[in-house]
Amino acid sequence: MDSANRRLVVLPYVEDTPERIARVMRKHQVIPVAMTPVKTLKSLLVHPKDKQEKGEITDCVYKISCASCEKSYIGETGRKIGTRLKEQKTEVESITSKPFTRNQRASSLSEQNKSALTGHASHDNHVINWPASTILDRESDKSTRWIKEAVHIRKEGRQLLTSFFPNVYCLLGNP
Repeated sequence: MDSANRRLVVLPYVEDTPERIARVMRKHQVIPVAMTPVKTLKSLLVHPKDKQEKGEITDCVYKISCASCEKSYIGETGRKIGTRLKEQKTEVESITSKPFTRNQRASSLSEQNKSALTGHASHDNHVINWPASTILDRESDKSTRWIKEAVHIRKEGRQLLTSFFPNVYCLLGNP
């Protein structure tokens, strides 16, 4: 093999491994090997984008878990996630914070809530784990975000809080 057609293989330097490979390659005159550091000053110091705070993230699919059981709620928003979580938290707290008589509790169970999360917290008297809410996916296109939400809901399976359209997501496959 002439030197014009030979290529150079660049391996990340991880202790003795690349040196052994380079030695074998040289011995058999296969391909020249060069080593590069895994971490460089540039990778350690340069960060062109600032990290976004969790509450400032927009266009996402998110998950909120119940602290009292294994169930969770999956939703999507095009707005800031912090704003959406605050709205849901306000709604849950507005219903769960007021004291009920037995008669009021019975009538509240028949009311339709804005979200399955509110229904779960009020009907089952469960506590929502707000700090553990997570962002599952990000998508700027609304219809694609809806599809991603449906896929995440489908993955979650039976441990999901749904009240309005429990069978809509079955279109993605058998329940």
